[in-house]
Amino acid sequence: MTCTLTTAAVVVLLSLATASTGTAADAGKLCAKFSQNRITYQSQTVGSSWSCAAAKSWIMKLSLDRVPKSFTKNLPLTNGPRGYHCFAEPGSRRGHATSGVCVKGTIAFPRSGFAWYSV
Repeated sequence: MTCTLTTAAVVVLLSLATASTGTAADAGKLCAKFSQNRITYQSQTVGSSWSCAAAKSWIMKLSLDRVPKSFTKNLPLTNGPRGYHCFAEPGSRRGHATSGVCVKGTIAFPRSGFAWYSV
């Protein structure tokens, strides 16, 4: 499984933020895996602003963004949802953003968003 440390940390933070401040209706979700261009993705949402289907449509778009084949820090993605901070993670493969996160707020304290990684 290819999952960067940053993505794993964001997924944990998203889970903790939801568990500590949300109600059952606000809980984030671990979404069903899906494939695009022979790559399988796992994603997670946080907050009530995102359904798995809505996150998937953005992930399918953002995962096609070109990134350097080798990079060592998060790269901003500029075509994500308005008001969200989106980044490609260093675990991305094949020169595309196959691992990343979009959050409203900060990565340390996300209010809502989604994360994805290739498996």
